[in-house]
Amino acid sequence: MASIHVRHRGRGKSEEARPFGRRAGRNALIGGAAGALVVGTILTVAPSAGADPTAAAVGEPEGFASMSVLGQDGTTGGAGGPTVTVGSADEFIEAAGQEGPLVIQVDGMIELPGPMQEVTSDKTLIGVGADSGFTGAGLNIGLPLDDDITDPPDDAVHNVIVQNLTFEDWEDDAINVQMFSHHIWLDHNTFVSGSDGALDVKRGSSFVTVSWNHSMHGKNMLLGHDDDNSEQDVGRLNVTYHNNFFDGTDQRNPRARFGDPVHVYNNYYLDVDDYGVASTEDAGVLVEANYFENVDDPFHLGEGDSGDGNLEARDNCFDNSGEGETGGSVAEIPYDYTVLPCEDVPSVVSAGAGAGNLDTTPPDEPGDPDEPDEPGDPVQDELVGWAAENGGTTGGADGESVTVTDGDTLAELLESDEPLTLLVDGELSMPDEMNDVSSDKTILGVGTDSGLTGAGLKVSDAENVIIRNMNFDDWGDDAIVVQEGSTNVWIDHNFFGSGSDGSVDVKSGSDFVTISWNHTTHDKNMLLGHTDGNEDEDGGHLRVTYHHNWFDGSAERNPRVRHGNPVHVFNNYLDSNEIYGVASTEGAGVLVEGNYFENVPAPTHVGYMDSGPGDLVERDNVYDGSGEPESTGTGVNEIPYDYTLDPAADVPSIVTAGAGPQAALGQAR
Repeated sequence: MASIHVRHRGRGKSEEARPFGRRAGRNALIGGAAGALVVGTILTVAPSAGADPTAAAVGEPEGFASMSVLGQDGTTGGAGGPTVTVGSADEFIEAAGQEGPLVIQVDGMIELPGPMQEVTSDKTLIGVGADSGFTGAGLNIGLPLDDDITDPPDDAVHNVIVQNLTFEDWEDDAINVQMFSHHIWLDHNTFVSGSDGALDVKRGSSFVTVSWNHSMHGKNMLLGHDDDNSEQDVGRLNVTYHNNFFDGTDQRNPRARFGDPVHVYNNYYLDVDDYGVASTEDAGVLVEANYFENVDDPFHLGEGDSGDGNLEARDNCFDNSGEGETGGSVAEIPYDYTVLPCEDVPSVVSAGAGAGNLDTTPPDEPGDPDEPDEPGDPVQDELVGWAAENGGTTGGADGESVTVTDGDTLAELLESDEPLTLLVDGELSMPDEMNDVSSDKTILGVGTDSGLTGAGLKVSDAENVIIRNMNFDDWGDDAIVVQEGSTNVWIDHNFFGSGSDGSVDVKSGSDFVTISWNHTTHDKNMLLGHTDGNEDEDGGHLRVTYHHNWFDGSAERNPRVRHGNPVHVFNNYLDSNEIYGVASTEGAGVLVEGNYFENVPAPTHVGYMDSGPGDLVERDNVYDGSGEPESTGTGVNEIPYDYTLDPAADVPSIVTAGAGPQAALGQAR
């Protein structure tokens, strides 16, 4: 079976002011006690290409639907069964009522007879493209109502996935989960408007994950339908709500009764009129790392005639919002999960939630750049390209981590012979214009505003060095230079403001370098090979990967290449580069693919000024308001590693959202 990867798109350019040379974050108050979870990465979504007929679902659930309980090992839906595509109400009703595993691809908006249509166990419902779903009626996932049943029956509906569908004008609920149904995953759907709830879970149902949905419906998500239903509900109604976009919903985001724990994390609450989350009737709700914007009442205990529940809150952001009400204790979350810092939630969730934000195109064979086999990610935490070769690049992973707050200490530790991870906390001035970096070092900026001013870093005759999440401004020579045969260097998620010479130069026989996810506004940008006459030292070396960088008004050298072959330049955003984008000179071989050139009069050159020509192959690029590229069409050696190629049309949004220092990377450790 083909594997499918989920991507979430980033937002477009930010026009906010830039502290210390980079884009500012939102003006938000971060509240709550710090949690003990490791902050990880969130994937980014490319535009949907429609459901794949060989795939049961896209991705895997996180949260309660992932757990192995009640005889069910996670939630797999129709995996292992056949796939059918339906385009009418009769076809859907017949397929959804069948026994046994089945993947049902919904093609187009289907008008269903109301009020509700039944979905049986072991089903995956997945929309084709961005505009498939249901109107007029909703889905019922559960047995008929029976108040006399107080324990889960053997035939309870279970193992159902509903993904990538749009719901409009439903007569009752858009989705109703009831009567001890379990292992239900409701993901990447859009709820527009209808009669009752968008998504209700009730009557003893449990092990449910509600993720990456976009709801604009006022009366949103109810968990537990009645204060008097404790016999069915106590000890059940365990639901995870994560990365949902509650977009102008009035209330019930969710309103919880009895369930403990209920986990509400990394959701974006925007312009919610009545309240965000309510914990009632002894429920236990953990509200974690959400972003509340223009929400007077983010969360509270009790609601209407319902008694109080328990609610703990931590690591949330409150932007023009109230503080929320907490009280009591919540049971421990029983699964592993990844949490995004709350300040990143609006951009990630608003870009990725809802129908149409799944990449359902399967990858081709590994290493085929036209069919991705790795997920693209604005907060990319994986090394790709030349620095992953030759044994890989791990920096100071085998040594201690040290937090550094002054330049003299940093300079001393950079020259240490032992492996170290150096956490740079704050804007540091260094003792020298260029400061030596020895082998086996990781240099990582804390937060998004740490780095160096007035100085640069020199990686000379060294190996295994990582420089990430740093800001560089006002350097007197280069911001970073890699030289004298240095190998395995990864330069990632940095910001380069302005300085004297290059932002990142690689030269003098250095090799196995990846330069990724950087944001530079410096004119004289990235040089690869420092002189035409250095072929004896450079030939067979200078192999560098440049990917997902934002060359933001940098005039030239994005990069300018001598001698290296192959040099790989992919998925970069070249924006208003007034002289040229990429130049291949002096026998170099450069593959330029999947980039977006906007307002670049000379996207690529073959030869430049006094430097003789190199070879250049260009493919799958977008040229927007730009000139014609120069290329030779041949002469570039084969790329030896696997990599993901995002569609060039998506590069501006992905790269502007993800390039430069990121809060998720800059966690003090």
